[in-house]
Amino acid sequence: MSQLNESNPQGRAAPTSAESTLSSAQDHTTQPPNEALRADPTRFGQAYSERNPATNIAAFHESEQRRHEASDRYFENQKPTAQDSKNANVPDDTPKADQTDDVPIGAEKSNVLFHPTPEVNLDQVFQDISKSLRPVSYAVFGAIIVLDWLFIGGGLRGFLKSFFPAGGVAVAVYFILTRVGQNAAGRKVERTEAKTEKLRYVPESVEWMNTLVETLWDTLQQDFFDNIASQINDTIKPYIPKGVPATVKITELGHGSQSLRVLSMRSLPDSEFGHLVPAHGLDKSGSAAQAKEKEKAIEREEGGVFYNLEIAVAYHEPPFRSRKDHMHVDVLAMLGPVPLPVFVQVKEFVATIRIRLQMHPDLPFLKNITFALTDKPKVNACVSLGAPWALDLLNLPVIDSVLNSQIDAAAADFVQPKSMSLDMTAYVGGSDQKEETEAIGVLIVKIHRARNLARQDSRGPGADPYLTIAFSKYEKPMYATRIIKGDRNPVWEESAIIMIRAEHVKRQENVLLRLWDSDTTGSDDVSGVCEFPLQELILNANKMHRREDQLQGDTSGTDAEGILEWEIGYYPRAEFEKHLRTTATDPRDHHGNKIEATEEQKQEQNAQNTVPDPNLPAGILGITIHQCINVDIDNPNKKSMGYVKVRGQDSDGEDDDEEETISIDYIPSLYVSLDINDQLKYRTRVKSITNQPTFNSSHETYIRDWRMATLTLSVWDARKKTDDSLVGVVALKLSDIFHESSSVVKFCDLKGGQGSGRIRISMIFRSIGMKLDKSLLGYEIGSFVFSSPIACIGKFNTRKLTLRTAGSTRTIKGGEKAEGGHTWLLDDKQSVLPVHHRYMSPLVLEFAGITEKVPGPLGKMMNKNKNFAVLWLYELNDNEEQTFTLPIYKTDNPDRLTQNVVSQPDDTMALEQVGEVSFQGRFSAGLDASHEEFLGESHDLWSAYQSWAAAKKSGQRDFQVERTTNKTVQALMAKSGKVGA
Repeated sequence: MSQLNESNPQGRAAPTSAESTLSSAQDHTTQPPNEALRADPTRFGQAYSERNPATNIAAFHESEQRRHEASDRYFENQKPTAQDSKNANVPDDTPKADQTDDVPIGAEKSNVLFHPTPEVNLDQVFQDISKSLRPVSYAVFGAIIVLDWLFIGGGLRGFLKSFFPAGGVAVAVYFILTRVGQNAAGRKVERTEAKTEKLRYVPESVEWMNTLVETLWDTLQQDFFDNIASQINDTIKPYIPKGVPATVKITELGHGSQSLRVLSMRSLPDSEFGHLVPAHGLDKSGSAAQAKEKEKAIEREEGGVFYNLEIAVAYHEPPFRSRKDHMHVDVLAMLGPVPLPVFVQVKEFVATIRIRLQMHPDLPFLKNITFALTDKPKVNACVSLGAPWALDLLNLPVIDSVLNSQIDAAAADFVQPKSMSLDMTAYVGGSDQKEETEAIGVLIVKIHRARNLARQDSRGPGADPYLTIAFSKYEKPMYATRIIKGDRNPVWEESAIIMIRAEHVKRQENVLLRLWDSDTTGSDDVSGVCEFPLQELILNANKMHRREDQLQGDTSGTDAEGILEWEIGYYPRAEFEKHLRTTATDPRDHHGNKIEATEEQKQEQNAQNTVPDPNLPAGILGITIHQCINVDIDNPNKKSMGYVKVRGQDSDGEDDDEEETISIDYIPSLYVSLDINDQLKYRTRVKSITNQPTFNSSHETYIRDWRMATLTLSVWDARKKTDDSLVGVVALKLSDIFHESSSVVKFCDLKGGQGSGRIRISMIFRSIGMKLDKSLLGYEIGSFVFSSPIACIGKFNTRKLTLRTAGSTRTIKGGEKAEGGHTWLLDDKQSVLPVHHRYMSPLVLEFAGITEKVPGPLGKMMNKNKNFAVLWLYELNDNEEQTFTLPIYKTDNPDRLTQNVVSQPDDTMALEQVGEVSFQGRFSAGLDASHEEFLGESHDLWSAYQSWAAAKKSGQRDFQVERTTNKTVQALMAKSGKVGA
């Protein structure tokens, strides 16, 4: 049956096209009355063809009527003939590979399945008839002999003579009865031949599905459609032009009492869904335990099991019913402070949807749904402003075309190749507590340097290089180094962490390093590329591979000038340590309520009963922002949002005589920002006009050290003409959160902002099996703090000292002469330099002389005589006080000295040490008050600083971030006799 369904994807059990139905009806009327009706074959997997064009609502009802008439004429014309009876025994070999014959179907509803009628074989029937007739013939033969001998007599001679008439009569009776049976069977075959031929290739009917949908339609709760409405609200926002003070929100999505009708269903091969195709593993060799482990590994690497469907659906409003019984959408458009209600009622529509289901081993077995329309749906609707009974705007000549074009434009975002994915665990249940991260490991890429790059510019040094890291098929950059100006031999010494997911392995990606030349006047030019297969890295995991590669051209088969020195390695998630297992069992359902753990769950070691390993501090943090509840914020407008009249009730429940006028509260439009280690990492979409938004947004990121990592969630109210308003923040330290397990779900109170409320989140942390230097476990953002005067000795410029980092610059004048040198005293403000990109930037001490005051070309030439001392911050440990002694250099190429990690002269730079500078200081991890001065125009920095300030104000953040572990981890480590790093 499944094979037949695949070979007949365009089954006519319920037509998907009015035109194809009409064509079928016309073809049937021209067929000979007793010939099997046939149609042109349709290729397997083809969505539309000449036999199956796109749907058309306008002709749908007319075509349905013509289809029924054609079916009636078909049965009336079925008159059995001798030729039909003869053809009934001839097998029909018309079906070919990947082809099907299209046949009409009667108007009657079907059972669960339409099974094709098997070929009629009458040989066995005739054999059974012959066996039953032989005893009858023998009885007739014997009876005639006995009767002839008894009544006629004649002795022995007469007895022998009676054999001839008895034999003749018996043979005649045998053949007469045989012929009667054959004729009866033939007539039965003739009567059923038409139906036999018609049902020979009929696929599975979907009437059973329509009955099921109709039953479920009445049982669906409105909450289910409210969740869908929240997803649709997200797709509306990009269509609102910037600067327009308007907000649009679906307030109600009503499914009505009339259910959708499923016109056709068919399964699709994975090739119809592009490259996201799993390989389920066909090798079942080995023991049962090995096979089980192999299946788990395949599921982890390939992303699960998928099932593909194509469904054609239609809807028509029920006649003479109230609006509540119709499918409808209520929209509230806010034009500034003025509300404009819009009421949309769907009259009818037809659409064909392709659905890809990702199955999951745990209840409810469905994880994700990805769907896309094969073409724009045909929709007939009614749009009214102000009230449901108002004028239908689609009846107006100009407005109808405008609104229809907007509907088509909105639907285009869901037409292949575009698609939309939904996490179904939020709708059909399942636990919100994650058991595993989507990332299966990380890539560590260390970019050292490049040599002898090609000259890209005719003027100047010839190149401003930087490097990006991406996957060869995806090609979206996931990391970019700093730009080094005017240097064809850049030395970066940067490290990038790239998370690897199952789909990267399945697509057999290559790691692509692309070297660019930055151009301020045009697009950047590609200087060269370098690739390395990801599969090879996974096969040789947990070690670094040092490379020195000749750059290739961006076009395959071409070469480029230059050599790249770099390292790369793949490190998977670490296994759970037995000595870190706790007694915690905290599974929760999708409402956040505790549920009882099964015995199997209690025995299994996973993220829900194992704390993070302090000896493996680096890892992957997955966080899901589920929802906010009871969010309250003051009305930013002086005027009320509106007033309504209400009646109170007395103690008996009777309405009061007098009406009371009350003001409508302000309803915010909320989104959530996620800051990790005081750096903005993720921001959800805006949920408009609701104080209880549901996000269900997930994000995964790399954490350098979970023992000192901080997480700040800030809830914002989006405003049109002013800065967004901070409702409140939640500041968490990961070492405090993961005190009993590596996976948690919790509600947190919003504090420190202009409002109040609660937020529900879930988090999971998985360690990576690698150990980095302590200096690489710190914060990306922080401050360099001088804790002593800056003392210098030697022959260098002393007029002005400039302290410069990536994020701030401070100038200090008026140093004091000391014995054999110079000393600068720093006040409290000057002693703190904010740093924004710590692992990409140095601390530069620039010593300027008095000759720089000379105007004109002479002064510009003398500017090259500045002296420099450079301290690269990636070498420092967080919050550790150190004494630094740095050489002061005089150079003819200051850009190379301050941008590259170099300390020796070369062909492009001369170095001369003219002194030494000494001071005490430390890198202070995280934001502090000094950053407010250097926020600039960056909204991300401003948002992160406001969140930090609110957390500090509400007492959720300490002034200094420290590396700590909780008491549970300390006790488990002490019990096992192992010492944490």
